[in-house]
Amino acid sequence: MKKIITAISGTLISLGSFAQTGQEIILQGTITGDLKGHNKMYLYSRTYHDSTTIENGKYTFHIPFKEPVFLILYPEYIKAERQMYTPFGILMDKPVTYTVTSDIAKGLNASTVKGSEAVELLQAYGKDKSAAWKSISEVLKKEYGQPWLQESDPRYAAFEERQKALQQQYLVPLLQKLVKEHPDSYASVFSLGESKSIMTIDQQNRLYEGLSSKMKQTKEAKEFHEFAQGLKNSAVGRKVKNFTLPDEKDQPLAFSQFKGKYVLIDFWASWCGPCRKSFPHMREVFQQYKDQNFDIYSISIDKSKEDWLKAVAQENNPWKQTLDNINIAGSGFAITGVPTTYLISPDGVILMKEVGFNSDGTGAIEKKLAELFGGRKVTTAETSKPATGKITKAIPMATMQ
Repeated sequence: MKKIITAISGTLISLGSFAQTGQEIILQGTITGDLKGHNKMYLYSRTYHDSTTIENGKYTFHIPFKEPVFLILYPEYIKAERQMYTPFGILMDKPVTYTVTSDIAKGLNASTVKGSEAVELLQAYGKDKSAAWKSISEVLKKEYGQPWLQESDPRYAAFEERQKALQQQYLVPLLQKLVKEHPDSYASVFSLGESKSIMTIDQQNRLYEGLSSKMKQTKEAKEFHEFAQGLKNSAVGRKVKNFTLPDEKDQPLAFSQFKGKYVLIDFWASWCGPCRKSFPHMREVFQQYKDQNFDIYSISIDKSKEDWLKAVAQENNPWKQTLDNINIAGSGFAITGVPTTYLISPDGVILMKEVGFNSDGTGAIEKKLAELFGGRKVTTAETSKPATGKITKAIPMATMQ
């Protein structure tokens, strides 16, 4: 199975502190150019959906304000005209009026957003990041002949290390500067997640300590701080600390209940296409080893319980399911993308980690299972649902929370 990585960053979030009621956000947009009759504008996240009509190049959304949110704009004409679409989101941290000025010819991502200090800071920071990535790409192209390599390229490992070093050089200082200069801004809190894949644990801790006391109290800042501990907790050779999560019937399930078995912990989400595509083959693996001291345990990172329950019912997987309502994905396992799986020994020690999933049986964890248990490979006909075969390239997933 080809590795499919889905980033868990701050792309679609609801910043969960300082809730207020009885107020609203007003989002006013102006868009120039020929819409060719496609006059709908959509605004969405995983838990919010709305649309309005563009009249004479203008549109307005009224959004009930409970807490800061990050919502994506999606013009109807982009889909109708089959144009390339890169999600364009707006951080709205206060119940004020935000304005978006767009030009069809330049693309939605060239829009100018004004409203609160946070959204304007984030926009400026985004421009700095784009310039940094351009510099990184130029260096990689000069050294490797192109700015990106496939995993099958024999130079990929060296390329990946070089890219990480360049991210430390060009991207890390930008985030450090943002937090240092604006410790009391939601723009800083919102951007913390970007450091998970490019900063050391010490750098992440210093980033958190640089926030104001108020920003440290946000749910996202706390989860970010827990992630650094999660990196330590999830190291191969570490013993998993017991944790308890609710199953689909709201009954508590303690991880200690799996003691004495090899357990494949599967982190997934209802909105994750690669996760859902991996399940048919995982059912094959389960059928093959379920009578050999082996179990699978799926933990969803969904923010919407309703979406999770719907997906659980649709998949009907024959193993235990829970919903992560205490951020065990971050604090216990430092999950940065789904699907991610961990193989745990009967005494609770982490043996292996795999990001992505291979339906052709060539994944590292599946090879380890064959080594541990041996035996034949069951056929698709022996499972409740057919396998999908090797997963090909999928659309990259943002954090659709």
